[in-house]
Amino acid sequence: MINIAENNTKEYDPAKCPFSWEKLDGLLAYKSSLVVCADILETTDTTIKNHIKRRYDMTFTEYAEKKLSRTKVKLVQKAIEMATSGNTAMMIFCLKNINKWSDRQDIEIDGTIKTNVVDLDSDDAQLWF
Repeated sequence: MINIAENNTKEYDPAKCPFSWEKLDGLLAYKSSLVVCADILETTDTTIKNHIKRRYDMTFTEYAEKKLSRTKVKLVQKAIEMATSGNTAMMIFCLKNINKWSDRQDIEIDGTIKTNVVDLDSDDAQLWF
């Protein structure tokens, strides 16, 4: 009989992993799904999830988001570099997305309608006709 508690206390050995961590990290840098990773690494999705859980105590989703974060930072850095180099379209994009700039002004409506009533006497009415 296998003692599960004893088995979980053993230190994780990356050498016994049936896939390359470097390849997995490379795939995740481009937002590959678990199914795609399993297919390219020629293993099962359960194997990948189990190894991530044992080695990092994370879910696949948490691990994938962590690995994608470097790509996100590089993209932001490149966008800012392009914007500061004079790319007007990228400058506008960065201002809108990073600085939350907007082309339109938000107008708040409080639900009340204000009207202006003007009394016209007969002399004023003749000016209009």
